[in-house]
Amino acid sequence: MRRTLVAALAGGVIAATLTGCSDDAAPQPQGSPVEQPPVELEVAQPTAEPVTLGVIATLSSDPGQGADVLVPAEGTQVAAYRLELGGQPVELRVADDRGTEEGARAAVEELVNARVSGIVAATTGDHLLPALDDAAAADTAVLLPYVRDAAGLPAGAWLTGPTSTAVGTALSSAMAEAELSTPFLVTGDGVTLPGVDAVGRADYAEGDSDAVVRAVKQAVRRSGADSVVIAASAPSQAQLVSRLQGSVTDLPLVLSPEALSPDFADQVEDAQGTTSARFVTAGVDASDATTLTSGERADAVASYFSALRMMSDTERLDLFDSVPFAEVATGADTASHDAVVALVTAAVQAGSASPGDVLSALDGLQVDAADGVVGPALDFSATEALPAESVVELNATSQDPGVRPNDGTASLFWFAAPSAG
Repeated sequence: MRRTLVAALAGGVIAATLTGCSDDAAPQPQGSPVEQPPVELEVAQPTAEPVTLGVIATLSSDPGQGADVLVPAEGTQVAAYRLELGGQPVELRVADDRGTEEGARAAVEELVNARVSGIVAATTGDHLLPALDDAAAADTAVLLPYVRDAAGLPAGAWLTGPTSTAVGTALSSAMAEAELSTPFLVTGDGVTLPGVDAVGRADYAEGDSDAVVRAVKQAVRRSGADSVVIAASAPSQAQLVSRLQGSVTDLPLVLSPEALSPDFADQVEDAQGTTSARFVTAGVDASDATTLTSGERADAVASYFSALRMMSDTERLDLFDSVPFAEVATGADTASHDAVVALVTAAVQAGSASPGDVLSALDGLQVDAADGVVGPALDFSATEALPAESVVELNATSQDPGVRPNDGTASLFWFAAPSAG
């Protein structure tokens, strides 16, 4: 029998996980109280001086050049907060790269001159590449939680999130299991999905969704297209989704991981689309719904969200000191958090906050839940530090597990498909 991409919504996985939930109600506790895992992250031997890390983020940019992961980058603050609670001081020095090559190189220069121990490039886009060479020349490690292509990366730069190849493989597997054999692929903003075998393809230029809709309709008529795969920035995906929902009904939509950005759900509704639809993407099993399962990963994710809620009740500000942290907390993610944890773990291993020592300690290091990462273990013996097998199918639901602060904006919550493990 054909398994739809949201079978779990209808068939019971998410319903079982979120027992008793409606779209407007958080899960109710059942049975005896469970001891909450600790929020603080303790290290074996704190460094003699605070670890100062650079964070490159993008306040504003063209689509696909980093601005849509600005809020997810707030996870870096959660990691610093948790490490401080555990006795390891961490300072974050933030630089806006403006989504341009010139801005990225200036940001790296600023952070290198400040002698940061390492850099989390919490942005994405090809504008970053020349700046990474600058960091390598200065013997400063750079971790990239949102870049998915290792081509052109210098030594000392590591991908800590899913690669494009791993995403393409996971989505192809999900479509095969759902018996979707003739997808139509839409790409834009420089986002690619290698390995997706499509019956047709369209390139999306900002503001030209009509051409994509026409191409999809033609592919349905002529080639029997049974789904649409969209690989583009979160804003572009939102525009395309809203247009397709009004023009090509009941066609499953498969999305690149840019859809995990909180901007996607907000902008779908702003464009008069609906988030109560069939969406699937690929990523790691470290989301809201993971907290309602059991095991080491569930405990790690629960600790992360406990810290997120605690921080939201403080007077902390966002990365750029422009708004209260509580206003951006709902979109902070675990990928940027884990990049900070990895760099601090390397500093602790080196017994030094010197960038050269941290770089040397990071090379070949393995970092896992025992060190405080929330997602899958990271292996820095390869440029692609996240194992490909950790990238799994994720389905969307509007049911709120109730583990993060709710700021009243549109939200989607993603959970690993049952076949993922």
